[in-house]
Order: sequence, then structure tokens, then C-alpha cells
Amino acid sequence: MDWRLSFFPRDKRALIHTVFVLLISLALLLAGQRVTGFVGNATVTLFYYPFFKLKNTIFRLAGAADETRALRASLVELSARLQLFNEMLEENRRLRALLGFVPPAGFKIVPTEIVRVRGSDIPNTVLINMGDEDSIRVNQTVINRNGLAGRVARVMNDYSVVYLLTEPRCRVAARVKRSREQGIIRYSMNRGMYLDNLPQQGDVKIGDSVITSGLGGIFSEGLVIGTVTSVDSPKREFFYNITIEPAVNFNGLDELYILARED
Repeated sequence: MDWRLSFFPRDKRALIHTVFVLLISLALLLAGQRVTGFVGNATVTLFYYPFFKLKNTIFRLAGAADETRALRASLVELSARLQLFNEMLEENRRLRALLGFVPPAGFKIVPTEIVRVRGSDIPNTVLINMGDEDSIRVNQTVINRNGLAGRVARVMNDYSVVYLLTEPRCRVAARVKRSREQGIIRYSMNRGMYLDNLPQQGDVKIGDSVITSGLGGIFSEGLVIGTVTSVDSPKREFFYNITIEPAVNFNGLDELYILARED
């Protein structure tokens, strides 16, 4: 008797729920179609429709994420193409500027590409993509669209080493274009580029253009080297101290060209 009394209170709530569900189910079975339809619609509205909307929202967001990724990829591709297009325009501009350069008689311009640049504070040596198989020879003159850049120092089969004017071993016989005064172009880390061996009796002024003289047989005559930026006359010295601003921007080298003798 005791176990029956203890069992009934413990499961009383479950029994009531079961009876309630059975009564509701029986009522739905006996009810007409209108009541059944109403209950069905209410069930769909309360339980199925929210999850259906949630599923569609998730699918829509996933599609939007895929579309966003595709748009980003297209944007990156278009940006890369624009950069290449701008670089082509810049190269075209540089080549057009070079068209105005007339090489010395008996010479032709051979375009090269820079493979490697060497130097600490400022580049002084570059490696170009042409060598002995391309008929490149030691001491050939190297220029860019702005003026004299250096000379070929060493030649291999497919590559060549170029000494720029910023390399101390690359000295150039030069003259002041206006007065025809002559000297030697040198470069040092302390002084930069300067025109040496020009006597203080010579005629040179700030703003004068300095060009190659052609003496020495290495560099062709008349190539632009740079512009005089300062002229000092030290006491008890025989030569001027003349500073030169190079025509070539050695920190922004792009294409280089070799002056090669025509066959």
C-alpha cells in the first residue's frame, strides 16, 4: 500500500500530461476539417515558418559572402592590371623621350634590362641581361634617357657588369659645354660627383652643363654628364673644387642602353 501511494504523487504530473495529449489528439481526430486546418496552419506558423525563414536567411548570407569574395578577387585583378598599364605608360614615356636622342655617328643604341643593383648608400654597379653572345664588349658606353650612366666593366656569356659614374673606378674625361674647359669627372662618398683637374684660371660657372670630351677613347663625345652646382677657389690650390649634379638619377634607374658600334 505504501509503495502505491508513493508512486502516484511522483508520476501524477506525467500522467496528467499524457491524458491531456490524448484528449487533444482525440479532439483533433473528431473535429472537422476547418479546425484541423486551423491547427495545422498555426503549427506551421509557430514552428516551421521561423526555421524556414532562418534557413533562407543563412543561404542568402552565404551567397552574399561568396559574391563578396568574388568581387574582391575581381578588384585585386583589376588593380594589378591597372598597375601594369601605368607601368607600360611610363615605359612608353621613357622610350619617347629617348627617341629625341641621336647617337654619335657610327653608333647604335642597344636596350638592356637591369638584373641586379649593387651599392650601399647609392648604386655604383649593376648587372644587365646582355653579354658576349649579344656582342657586348668591355668599355662600351652605357646611357639612359637623361645622359651618361657608366661603362661596361666585365662581360660574361649572358650578362655584363656595368660600372656607374658613382663607382670611383669609373672616371670620365669631360668638358664644360659653354667654355670648352676640360677636366676629369670623379666620384667619392664624401664629395659626391665633382669635376677635377680644372685650373682656377679656367672659365666655369654654376649652372654650366658638363659633357663628355671624347678623350681617352672610352666614352663618346658630347654625352650629358650633369650640371655645375658649386665652384670654389681654395687658396694655395691650383684647381677649382667643382661639384656636379648628375643628369642621371642613380637611385631611380630603369632602362639602360649601350652605345655599340654599327656593323
